[in-house]
Parts: sequence; C-alpha cells; structure tokens
Amino acid sequence: MGSSINLSLRIKNYFNISYLKTEIKKNKSMIYKALLKNGYSKFSLERIEYCDLADLIKREQYYIDLLKPEYNILKIAGSRLGSIHTIESRAKISSSKAGEANPMFGKKRELHPMFGKKHLDETLKKMSEKRLGKPRPEGSGRPSQKIEVIDIKNNTITLYDSMAAAAIALDIKREIISQFFSKNQKKPYKKRYFFRKI
Repeated sequence: MGSSINLSLRIKNYFNISYLKTEIKKNKSMIYKALLKNGYSKFSLERIEYCDLADLIKREQYYIDLLKPEYNILKIAGSRLGSIHTIESRAKISSSKAGEANPMFGKKRELHPMFGKKHLDETLKKMSEKRLGKPRPEGSGRPSQKIEVIDIKNNTITLYDSMAAAAIALDIKREIISQFFSKNQKKPYKKRYFFRKI
C-alpha cells in the first residue's frame, strides 16, 4: 500500500531488481524483500484510486485502515513511524542536533533527561571510545592520567594516554584500573598486569 505523485516512476522502481536490492540495504523494505524472494508472479500491482494531491495522504490512510496491508511497515500514511533511517540520514540528524542546536543544551540537574540515571556499561564504553584522541574542551574536568601497563606475561610495557584508553585496549572496565591505584594493590591484575601512573 502506498501513494505516489509520480506513478510511472513508482512502478518502474518496483520492476528494477538492482533498485530493489539497493533499497533493501537502506531501509529493510518488506515488500522489496518479498518481491525478490518470491518473484513477481506471486504479486499484483493495482491502482486503487486517483485523487487530488491535497487528499493524497488522507486517502492513503483510508485504504491502510480498510485493507490492513500485510507488507506495510508504516501504519500511518505520511509518517516514518516504524521505518529505519539510513546511516547517512542518522549522521545528518545527529549533526543537526549537536552542541547548542540540541534542545537539551545547557539543561542541568532535574531538567536533564539523564538526571538520577546511569548509563549502561556498553554505552559508557562507546562514549569513551568516541572521545579517545579528541582534545577536551577547555576547562572540562581533570586532565587524563597517563598510565603504563606492565604485562609480566609478555614482558612488555605499554603507555596509554588515559585509564579509559588502557581499559579499552585490555577490554576491562576503567574502574578496575582506578581501584588498582586507590587500593594500592601489590599483586598483578589477573596475575598478569601492573598499572603505573606517569
């Protein structure tokens, strides 16, 4: 089920195999997958109604409600609810809401949506990875603590710009390294690693 102001292009696209394959990679269209899997002989394409452009979305919604089409991801005509943005689209949306353009920019404490909540460990790891190698904004937090990781198994010493960088490299939580220092541990972590601040 769908509406179009350029019906000939819509039909042309449905019968273009390379177009269908490309679109599947972008938006996971159920109808395109079904066409490629089952073949055109299992489907029919019918024009239900011509209407004025001003009534297009209203008439599409009428037929969605009436016929309840199996292959429609979108249940509301003209809406993207249920659809998946491409990587390129997500990048554009993200950059358009960065910094002062973000509606949450400058909101603190109770007004901030993360107030009183904690990020998942996986989210914290991703945030840390994203920040690696980028200079901190002036005046933000403490400077990163450079540390050495001494691997007694391989007899190597590796220098890292921060505890977070070392934690990512070793696939451990940053808190483990921090606790190593705060508890003044004398035994190697996992009987293998010593950490030393530089």
